[in-house]
Amino acid sequence: MIVTDFILIRHGQTKENIEGRLQGHFDGSLDETGIRQAHAVAARLAGEHAAALYSSDLKRAYKTAEIIARNLHLPVRALRELREWHLGELENRPCRELWREYPEIMDCFLHDSDDVAVPGGESFSKFNQRIADCLESLTEKHAGERIILVAHGGVMRAGFRYIVGRTGCNLLPLLSNASYSRFCKRDARWQLCTWNDVSHLQSIGVRESVTF
Repeated sequence: MIVTDFILIRHGQTKENIEGRLQGHFDGSLDETGIRQAHAVAARLAGEHAAALYSSDLKRAYKTAEIIARNLHLPVRALRELREWHLGELENRPCRELWREYPEIMDCFLHDSDDVAVPGGESFSKFNQRIADCLESLTEKHAGERIILVAHGGVMRAGFRYIVGRTGCNLLPLLSNASYSRFCKRDARWQLCTWNDVSHLQSIGVRESVTF
């Protein structure tokens, strides 16, 4: 049996997270708490033996990955395919406004949904397909190995949809900043192993932050 392991880390906290702004491809940076979170998850990963470390090329994810990379002595491989859902005209706007103006699009962050077009951005179906294709491509490239991906909440929920096969209107799980999750592929079958573990954040006295 060939087992390919994926450890998925959500980026640390940003100012936009705290302000309740939708980020998408908006290229915000980690705040002070986000940097502390990144160091905490890096310490947790110090004992992991991974073949590669991939990251979204957006700053909030890439900086998190750089901090992790120092403990693992691995280079960070930037992967544009791991970027957050591109949300065009919605990016860097407060979520409270967007729920009023674009409720169907916002609902996609929490539920499985029919396809939704995003003004100036990426459709829901294209985003999900991008993440599914990325996971399958990495599985072929790293068959039988363990790799670490540093990405975004939307990316990880798209991965969840793909491997678990969620359909309909069921509530999708939220994710905390700097959380640890794990998928694996055993031959042709995907398995969810761990989701949104934040036990490593207790050591730095930072409360769990669940944000878009």
